[in-house]
Amino acid sequence: MTVNTNDIKMNIINIITSIDDAGELERIYHALEKERAKVNTKHDIKDAIIEIREGVSYKEILAEQNYKPISYNEFRELADEIEWEHSLEELLAELD
Repeated sequence: MTVNTNDIKMNIINIITSIDDAGELERIYHALEKERAKVNTKHDIKDAIIEIREGVSYKEILAEQNYKPISYNEFRELADEIEWEHSLEELLAELD
């Protein structure tokens, strides 16, 4: 299903124009401004860089990250429990 941005905008406008409570409109406005600020925030790649520590073993890294491995069979059991909204064919068709 293709989403048309103009349809979404019109739906938002219809919802907002039906609201008569100034307090509710103000809350919506501030929430939108906050979300828009997040989207418009430019990230600096340097913020993601972490200095490499020397002398740390693989086991220490696993312990720090609280890593708990699972077997393939455990993974398959969890994966099989997922209920998909769409068939594999539908998902693959979206990639075209």
